[in-house]
Amino acid sequence: MNKDQPFYVGQKAFINKNGEVLILTLPNGWLDFPGGKIQEGEIDFDAAIKREVLEETGLKIEVGEIFHRWSFELGPKHKQAGKRVFLLGFKCNYISGEIKISEEHKGYKWVNINNYQKFRENRGHFKALETYFATS
Repeated sequence: MNKDQPFYVGQKAFINKNGEVLILTLPNGWLDFPGGKIQEGEIDFDAAIKREVLEETGLKIEVGEIFHRWSFELGPKHKQAGKRVFLLGFKCNYISGEIKISEEHKGYKWVNINNYQKFRENRGHFKALETYFATS
């Protein structure tokens, strides 16, 4: 019999503002999106992703449909190394706010279908961005 695997479930917001999507960069330079792990006790997924986006960017959003799912394993430098993270990508719309990124990220950029390829990397996050533009 297989043992249950410890894992996290996270949500990422692909925030549309005038045809552009907000991307964040991590301190190591990797592509990221606002969002994060669903915390223990959270049962309202929309409220959870709105909370994460507000904490990480200062933006208020409207949560739309799930359009992509992917997973990865946390690397050796992470405090939870070896655990798997399953992510759901949501199409979201910008409502209000000015961007104030948290200390989790080092930068941000709004990208569109014509320039997002500059951020290509061999990770599930970029595949999610490709899927976003292919389905929008």
